[in-house]
Amino acid sequence: MPAASGVFDDIKAASRGAVGVTREAFGERETRAAELVQVFARAHGLETGYDHVGNLEVVLRGNNASAAEVVIASHLDSVPLGGNYDGLAGVVAGVIAAAACKRAGITPPRTFRTIGFRGEESPWFGTAYLGSKLRLGELTRADLERLKRSDTGRSLADHLLELGRCPDDREIADKRLRPEQVAAYLELHIEQGPLLEAIDCPVGLATAVRGNIRHPFATCRGVYAHSAAVPRHLRSDAVIATAKLVAFMDERWREEIAAGNNDLVFTCGVFHTDASQHVMTKVPGEVTFTINIGGTSDAVMEAVHAAMTGKAAELQREHRVEFAFGPRIGTPAVALSSALIEQGIAAANELGIRVHCMPTVGHDAAMFARRGVPASVILVRNAKGSHNPDEEMAIADFSLGTQVLAVSALRV
Repeated sequence: MPAASGVFDDIKAASRGAVGVTREAFGERETRAAELVQVFARAHGLETGYDHVGNLEVVLRGNNASAAEVVIASHLDSVPLGGNYDGLAGVVAGVIAAAACKRAGITPPRTFRTIGFRGEESPWFGTAYLGSKLRLGELTRADLERLKRSDTGRSLADHLLELGRCPDDREIADKRLRPEQVAAYLELHIEQGPLLEAIDCPVGLATAVRGNIRHPFATCRGVYAHSAAVPRHLRSDAVIATAKLVAFMDERWREEIAAGNNDLVFTCGVFHTDASQHVMTKVPGEVTFTINIGGTSDAVMEAVHAAMTGKAAELQREHRVEFAFGPRIGTPAVALSSALIEQGIAAANELGIRVHCMPTVGHDAAMFARRGVPASVILVRNAKGSHNPDEEMAIADFSLGTQVLAVSALRV
């Protein structure tokens, strides 16, 4: 199997910032990453190029040119001040799988098309999966004008024009990748949590992509008051009320796990008082917070959300406060292909590689699965999480995951 460490090191050096690495969506460093993957791919005799919206494509032609293709993909961008492997590992794995076939003289039954998607991470334009949505024809020219990049303030249309791409609605529709053109979508990605590390397992197979219900701008409003002068029964303490709501959600999460809903997660990532108002001697009159419920069952997420709003109504009466959850956003859970999961398990068993089945979080794979394309995600152990400069992936583990990917792709 061709060595991967060199291409990872070269891209890290080209992406390095003051802290970690940063590859801006539809930006210069993301483009440089694509160019370095191209150099690696061409050195191994593979076709390379860009599609009409700037995504990188590396192609190994199969025996049947008219058959639906195997798409192997992930993304090239990173979060600001992130790590080197989130997304990039999957693109490199696809190229290595194709290069290994080429070196071994294996012509796959179907064409392998490895895609390095741009703009998967949401911090850049406020929404995720831009490269795959564009490739699937799910965005319009109006969307390209509307979406603005967070660091430049310029539209996605402007950034595409800078790349020599400026598709209109007709081009987006005519050149879209249609579901019937894809026999299977395979994506390798570093694990974004600690589970594989905790169970000492190098490779995971994702069973589903968690959906979510989110409230990014929730508030609890009470009344500011003198901390020494107001007894409990006359207070409208926003902090205590909100803390009780979060504690209730944690307990409800525990109950769901006990009932067998092990794929549920709950996070309150923002919880703060107003810095211009809060002091030690004031009863807090306002709290701003976020709610993020995730899971592989839409019904379970909805039940937990309903329990939250019911508890909030109780706490409003008890503490004389008002909860306002603000806009609700989110995505449904996405089941991944059971056939591809079984195929991955069989491939791992034949290769003598231990794997663990588990849910995962949002990836470009979800965009294809929602369009009816059989999709699979192979996860590689990562000791220090993702979206941070300390992302850690052993090349030995990456090699094992890539082997499972390659064998699975050959059997589609």
